[in-house]
Amino acid sequence: MSLSITRENFDEWMMPVYAPAPFIPVRGEGSRLWDQQGKEYIDFAGGIAVNALGHAHPALREALNDQASK
Repeated sequence: MSLSITRENFDEWMMPVYAPAPFIPVRGEGSRLWDQQGKEYIDFAGGIAVNALGHAHPALREALNDQASK
């Protein structure tokens, strides 16, 4: 099984609510995203149809891990 992300498989799983961004995000931290080449972007759409808490906040990750371990 390949873990590489292509435009085709990314679009297969993402909801087509808006026109696709010209990049595929592969990492998120706070209000920032990174693409496959390591270029950094500000995530202006992070609150649309998701939580508005940002990406991978350490306190949120810890709370989720604690809850999942119960």
